[in-house]
Order: sequence, then C-alpha cells, then structure tokens
Amino acid sequence: MNTNTIQVTQLADARISFLGKTYGMLALCIAAGSAGAWLSMGIAFPHEHPFIMLMIMIGGIFGVQAVRHTPGINLAALIAFGGITGMAVAPLVGMVAAKSPMLVTQAFLTTAIAFVSLTAYTFISRRDFSFLKGFVWTGLIAMIVLGLSNYFIFESPVVALSLSGIGVLLFSAFILYDTSSILRDYPNDEYIAAALTLYLDVFMLFENILSLFGILGDD
Repeated sequence: MNTNTIQVTQLADARISFLGKTYGMLALCIAAGSAGAWLSMGIAFPHEHPFIMLMIMIGGIFGVQAVRHTPGINLAALIAFGGITGMAVAPLVGMVAAKSPMLVTQAFLTTAIAFVSLTAYTFISRRDFSFLKGFVWTGLIAMIVLGLSNYFIFESPVVALSLSGIGVLLFSAFILYDTSSILRDYPNDEYIAAALTLYLDVFMLFENILSLFGILGDD
C-alpha cells in the first residue's frame, strides 16, 4: 500500500468518524429534547412566557457554539439545549395531545421518516444542495415576519395553517441544504456544530408538522 493510498484511507476514516459523531450527538440531542418535553408537561412557565423561552433557546444556540470545541462541556451543552427545546415545545405537545395522543406520535414518526428519507437521498445522490441557500434563508425570514404578524395582528387560523404547511416544506429543504453542507464543507472537528444544525432542522420540522396535525385535528 503506497503513501497516497494510506493518506486517502486515513482521510476517509476521519470523515466517517466525523459523521458518526455528528449523528450520534444528534440522536442524544433528540433524546434530550423528547425527555425535556415529557418532563415539562404541565409546567406553566413555557406556556406563559413563550418569548422568554425563545430568548433562552437563542442564547443556548450561541452557548453551544461557544463551547463546541471543549470536550465534555460541548456534549453537556448540546444535551442541555435539547432539553430546553423540549421544554419550549411542551405546550404545543400538550395542546395536541389533549385532542389525540396519537397525533403527537404520528407527528414524531412523520418527522423521523422525512428526516431519514431526505438524509438518505442526500447521501446516496451526492447532490450539492447549496443552490437552496437563498431560498431557505429568505423563506425563514418571511416565515418569522408572517408568524409574528399573525401572532400579534391577524390571529388567523388560515394563516397559521398555511405557515405550518410552508414550514414543513421549508425545513425539509433546510435538511437537504444543511446535510449537503455538512458532507462537503464542515471540518472534521465541527461535529457539535453539525449536530446542532441538524437538530434545529429536525426540531423545527417536528414543530411545524405537530402544529399542522393539531390544526387539522380540529376539523
């Protein structure tokens, strides 16, 4: 085995290790989010102070990024962030579960199937989805503006339903875009940042699917 072959093998092994760590960390974060949502059921604070929870989540994102290269602390921060997001989504989970617990299960399974399918497609096709960058970020900004407008001004169920449907499509596109970016652009030591990015995609996809199922469950 010549030197070039050894180097290629080492690079491939390092990349496989990076991906293994990324998806392992993602699985732990999802588990923490699920536990956080379950343990927070019935707690009034997330329901009464949604914008404080949003600020805590945003702070958590910056916190995880700040310690992402510190062994041990980075994993603890990522898991803690997962728990916080679970706490934040607990009111929505409780509201939908009150209509039908099966809707929550269906939303979780739908999210899992969508994520695995989109991830597999990106891995197998090896397509570069960087062309989606302008679409996903413009769509995210538009959703935030429309969501805030509907929350404070319109209070329209039709707009809420439309935003949830658009959100499902948008964060499905984010999974394609971010997975492609992780495969092509992320250095091997950025597995915490990669896991955080994918977790945010999964969390937002689940939240929009759950919201969509909850609204449709009223019919």
